[in-house]
Amino acid sequence: MDRLRVEVGEEVTLDVRGGRTVRVTPHMHEALTRIRVALVATAQARAITTYKALNEATGRPYALAGLGPVLDVLRVDCSRRGEPPLPSLVVRVSTHEVGDGYVGDAPADRADCWHHWDRGRRE
Repeated sequence: MDRLRVEVGEEVTLDVRGGRTVRVTPHMHEALTRIRVALVATAQARAITTYKALNEATGRPYALAGLGPVLDVLRVDCSRRGEPPLPSLVVRVSTHEVGDGYVGDAPADRADCWHHWDRGRRE
């Protein structure tokens, strides 16, 4: 997998959080690398995952409540690649819906993810 499109030390502006800025720390960058790999595999399986399952599968890099901003930075990474937003694949266990901070049409974004990564496997 190629490297992330966000860099350690970069101040990333999160349009989805009212322009809030998040600094990419070494810890976040390393966690994003694992999270991206896990979510690409989820997309290739045409599946969804929960915040809890994603956190456990990637070594619990953050408290569950702390995953939102990290996934928002991943959304920026996806955008810079011209890819659909992988965070659309992450849902709450209780509702199977994305978290309150998600901006966009999650079902459509999910379908775009499944199509994008399915197409990538055939090429």
